[in-house]
Order: sequence, then C-alpha cells, then structure tokens
Amino acid sequence: MADTKKPTSKKPTLVVVLPFIIIGAIFAVFVLDQTGYIDIPFVDIPNFMDVVLEMKSEACIGVPYAGFDFAPGLIPLLNPDWNGVRSGYTFYLGSGKGFPPMGLILGIDGMLRGTPTGAGDNFEVCVKDVGGNSICRLVHLEVKSGCTTTTTTTSTGKCPTVLNPPCRSTQGGVGVSGGIVPASCNCPSGTTYAGMDNMAPGGPYKICTCN
Repeated sequence: MADTKKPTSKKPTLVVVLPFIIIGAIFAVFVLDQTGYIDIPFVDIPNFMDVVLEMKSEACIGVPYAGFDFAPGLIPLLNPDWNGVRSGYTFYLGSGKGFPPMGLILGIDGMLRGTPTGAGDNFEVCVKDVGGNSICRLVHLEVKSGCTTTTTTTSTGKCPTVLNPPCRSTQGGVGVSGGIVPASCNCPSGTTYAGMDNMAPGGPYKICTCN
C-alpha cells in the first residue's frame, strides 16, 4: 500500500529568525533616531580591552611634578574637531580603576599636579563634555625614588626672584622643570604656581613649574 503521508513543511524556528528580528529592530531604532522621531540618550560603552598608556613624563618622589596635561590627548578622541578651548570639558578619575601616585591630583582641567610621595599604580582618566558624552583611558606614571630636588632657598628673608637651580638646567642628568619656594613667597619669574607642598622638610612650600 502506498504511503499517503503528506510531507511536513519545515517552519523557521525562533532560534533561526531571532537574529534577523534583532537586527531589524536596531536598524529601525537607528532610522527613527536619525529622523528625529525618537531621541536616544548617550550610552558610554566601557572598554572591554583596557590598554595601559605609559605617560612619558618625569616624576620623582619628593620633587615637585612638572605636571601632565591630558586634554590634548583625550579631548580629540571625544571631539575630533576640538579647537583647543577647554571650557565645556570636565576631567575626572574613572571609578574603581586605580589612583594616581600619592601626592598627585588630577584637576577638572585635565592637569595632573603635585609632589609625588610614593609610587603609583595604573589609573583611569576620563573626560566628559556638556552633553554627557565621555571617554576614558587607562594610564600609568612611573615615579622614581631617586632624583635631584629643586628647592629654592632664600637669604636674609628675601623671596627668590629665580629658581635655583634655574629652569631648564640639568642637575645630575635630570632636567629642572620646576621647584618650590617658601609658602609666603610668590613663584619666581618664568614659573607658574601649581599648588602647595606640605610634605617636604621645612615646609610648607609653594610648587612652581617652569613655563
């Protein structure tokens, strides 16, 4: 007797069609966002592969740090058309991603300043614009234990007019990029005030970086 069973039709299962549904939904949302029918809030996607960037900057324990500016390296990643104006951008440390070396502080302007008092670990620096968009990078700053200090001393109670050793000179193979003066004095000509040093013996001192 001939087999009278009808061939069963294979219907597409959910597992097969689900990826196409998801892709179609994403495309539809993108089109609606571009046409202005809906507004998608910014979502900061974390970096799953953190690459540590080594900071090419001299830092020594007990020596005023010349400072490091993160703005030129980070803001263009967020805004390729950045014109150098810092207003509208705020810098901060990434949550749970380490801290700068002790004694150094990251300002909201993107400058890392201070006097290192110990070695540090990797830490994350982030920048955010007024729209809430942000980008972060993991960095590392090597802090050396032995360096030439650049403490400017005074005589007869007068404040120094220049750093001693002077800016851009070389002391023991290390370039002088700043110094400290008594807290009651102004930073000498050719330098800029960068904070206070309350750790160096005989302080407090003002930290002055070379222009």
